[in-house]
Amino acid sequence: MDKSFELLALDRRILDVLQDDARLSSQDIAQRVNSSPSSVWRRIRAMEDAGVINGFRITVDAEKLGMRETILVNVSLDRHTPETTAAFAEFVRNSPQVLECYVGTGGHDYTLKVVAADMRSHFDFLQKGMIQLGFIGKTDSTVVMSKIKETSKIASEIIPRRLR
Repeated sequence: MDKSFELLALDRRILDVLQDDARLSSQDIAQRVNSSPSSVWRRIRAMEDAGVINGFRITVDAEKLGMRETILVNVSLDRHTPETTAAFAEFVRNSPQVLECYVGTGGHDYTLKVVAADMRSHFDFLQKGMIQLGFIGKTDSTVVMSKIKETSKIASEIIPRRLR
C-alpha cells in the first residue's frame, strides 16, 4: 500500500463478511452489510487498489489431506551474510512444506510453520533439505499437539481507521 487509505465503516463490514466467505457475490455481501451491490463492488475494488485486499483464497484442512503434523521450527544461521540469508529465503520459498516463515527477535533468526505427513518426512526435510544448505547453526522443532486457534482473519474492530 503506497498511500494512506481511510477504511470506512462499510469497508470494515465488507472485510468481515469476505474473510468469512470470499465466494459471496456483491449482491450477497450487500445484503449482509446493508448497502447496494454497486457500492460494495466499488469499495472492494478500492481496497484491492490500496493493497488492503491482496487476494481471494480458500483454506484447506491439512490433516484431511494427509499432512497430519504441524511443526514450528526455530532456525539459527551460523553466519549472517547477504548470501546466506538470501539462500535461506530462497530455500524457504521453494519448500512446499513451509507454510509460513518469520524473521523475528529472540534466540533464533527464523520461525517456520511446517506441515508434514509424519515425523519421518519432517526429519527428511530437515536432514536432506535444510541442513544441506551448510550454514544452519541450530534448529529447534516444536510439534503441535493440538490447535487452540488458527485463523488468518483480522477482526475489523482492531483495525486502525487510517491505514498507511
